[in-house]
Amino acid sequence: MPVPIFNSRSLRLLHAVPTAADSEALLGRIDFGLALPPDDDPRRARVGLEALGDACASECWISTLPVRSGWHEGFGYAENGEALFAQIRVPEAQLGDLEGATQTLYQRLGRLLHDSGYPHIVRIWNFLSDINAGEGDGERYRRFTVGRHRALAAADSAFEAALPAATAIGTLEPDLVLYLLAGRHPGLQVENPRQVSAFRYPREYGPKSPSFARATLIGDGDAARLLVSGTASIVGHESRHVGDPQRQLDEIIANVDALLDSARQHPLPGAAAGARVESLKLYLRGDHEPVYASALLRHLRGATDDTPLMVLRGDICRRELLLEIEAVYAIDRA
Repeated sequence: MPVPIFNSRSLRLLHAVPTAADSEALLGRIDFGLALPPDDDPRRARVGLEALGDACASECWISTLPVRSGWHEGFGYAENGEALFAQIRVPEAQLGDLEGATQTLYQRLGRLLHDSGYPHIVRIWNFLSDINAGEGDGERYRRFTVGRHRALAAADSAFEAALPAATAIGTLEPDLVLYLLAGRHPGLQVENPRQVSAFRYPREYGPKSPSFARATLIGDGDAARLLVSGTASIVGHESRHVGDPQRQLDEIIANVDALLDSARQHPLPGAAAGARVESLKLYLRGDHEPVYASALLRHLRGATDDTPLMVLRGDICRRELLLEIEAVYAIDRA
């Protein structure tokens, strides 16, 4: 008998400031920008990244079912009986060093998921300041990775088999920010045949490997959605095209192509049909200009000039990587 998987049929993505009606049905809202004002709505996440261009810097998950929201150990959350959105923003210094702070937040998150009855993360985003500061194993991204790994491994020794799609980006603000989507059932882990799975990286990338899948495939009514992790110019486990942002973008597009082909191997309705980009983000390091956005829309499979694209200024997890993308694909029934 098939194992049930997460189905997002009760959710739609909105790339605009929600109307009053949408606000009533809001499961989660993510706002991007510098020095955003505080907000005590548990359904709203604030991420300290500069948004470039004229696109709306807000993304919303709107529910077709009634929403209940609240707080749990610092996490704001909202759930509709099928899906849960959760978010937290906390000054890192309140929780000690980055490794310990990350472990603490992921342990709190585990308790929220257990207590709420939504144990399966299908997509998670992580934002931390100065992600590349420090040398060798002292680099902040590596310390973050160790803290996350410790929390996940302590909760479940077989956690790698159920890792979700994820993003980790560096910001200029001194807060740790997490937000995520979880369900009563898991998604399907999708890996990229062009890349070593992140959780199998060799020791040279840190004491513990990064804990995420390349993508998560979930249901969407009778069709499917593919939640693509932050994807950079990596082939095997090595960074490619150092110093050349255009060639890095070309490699990223090839990686997303391979992920879409890999998703077709899963026995999910619609997974072999055409794919349309429902949501797209481009992260740019330093002072690189957003000229790559138009090339991305022209060449990425399933994208058009009308695809919602958010361009954000943020640091990538490896210093030599200059840009990264993430996407949500809507995959129609074959």
